[in-house]
Amino acid sequence: MSSEPGSVNQGFSGEKRDLLGRLPESPPEVRLAALLFLLVLGVADAFGAWQVGNFASFAPRGVAATVAPAGHHPLAMECCNFSAVGEKPIRPEELDVPTHRIERALLVQDTHVHVPVYAMTAAFLALLIFGLRMPSRARVVLVLLAFAAPVADFTGLWGAHLFPAHGAAFGLLAVVGGFAMGACYVVVLLLSFAQLIGRRKESTHV
Repeated sequence: MSSEPGSVNQGFSGEKRDLLGRLPESPPEVRLAALLFLLVLGVADAFGAWQVGNFASFAPRGVAATVAPAGHHPLAMECCNFSAVGEKPIRPEELDVPTHRIERALLVQDTHVHVPVYAMTAAFLALLIFGLRMPSRARVVLVLLAFAAPVADFTGLWGAHLFPAHGAAFGLLAVVGGFAMGACYVVVLLLSFAQLIGRRKESTHV
């Protein structure tokens, strides 16, 4: 009697394990939906990268300058100091003044909007990761990467805003977070195209 629960649990665990990596064997419409989702997500990511290039920066110092508190940028403080008289030499690095600034109110709004979208994107990618054929450790790494990316991104943005003296380090963290999500997406996209295009294996189930 005592061995029956254990055998049931082992059987249930085996059934759960069998559900992983079955997406390549799914019907064509299921595989088509997965690929179309990834393609549409890729279009959104491309425009997101374009927006970052237009209004922020892919460089850590540029990210830090975009979210830094008003008046923290040295050139911005100098230009507002009307007591300064005469011409002053300007170094090239001082010209890196962002054309768009993200104040605290907007950063709060961006966090409120983008973090849930990040989470949903990571969850959908995780579902595809569970369905694709790959080692269990690779699944763990990709799932952690998908969910760690938004944490790194917005920790970096808020760190650069709250601690501008260390803005470059926090800006680097934000940049790494953004590229981490992109790397996870590219891996899932390539594996999906490799495994989902073509004839699926004949199922042995009736």
